[in-house]
Amino acid sequence: MARVGCIFGTESGGSERHARRLSKAWAAAGVKFDAGKDIIAGNDAASMGLAAVAEKYDVLVIVTSSYGDGDPPSNYESFLRDLYVAEGTPFEGCQHCVLGFGSTDYETFQNCPRLTDKLLGALGSRRMLARVEIDENETLAGDAALAKWAADVVKCFSSAAKTKGAADACDWTVPCADVLDKKGDLVGGGGGGGAA
Repeated sequence: MARVGCIFGTESGGSERHARRLSKAWAAAGVKFDAGKDIIAGNDAASMGLAAVAEKYDVLVIVTSSYGDGDPPSNYESFLRDLYVAEGTPFEGCQHCVLGFGSTDYETFQNCPRLTDKLLGALGSRRMLARVEIDENETLAGDAALAKWAADVVKCFSSAAKTKGAADACDWTVPCADVLDKKGDLVGGGGGGGAA
């Protein structure tokens, strides 16, 4: 039985609300998940330490947005910083999927979700599902994409044990690879880092 953790990042509460609503179907998928304990803000995950997160969960469901100039939400900043500075492959044996929220009104649309997806993969986690990017300007298309993603996540949970160690479901660049590197902003010393 896969142990599932959900890590969210939000400024307005939207990503957390979506995570809590979507997670209601996860227990029926036969995974080990407790909505009261296993849905946590990125900064709380960072406080646990990346190794502890990887030890506690087999599957990470990431639900986040970007803020300002493609920055992580304030309750997710420490997690993204830790992903940037991590060494080796602390997430080896884990799997992840990313659901991003944002608005195409901003040039840095989906920056934080994309960076997170890329960095988790670079740190050893298997991408079990292509990242889904919800545009708040496309309500009907966004609702349809969200419903499909939610169903696909539940399907992936049922095969998590079989796919552990398999190749990524896709590259992090799907559906888009445009990112604005934030390493310099988060850890100093200029950009580049793991997201280059």
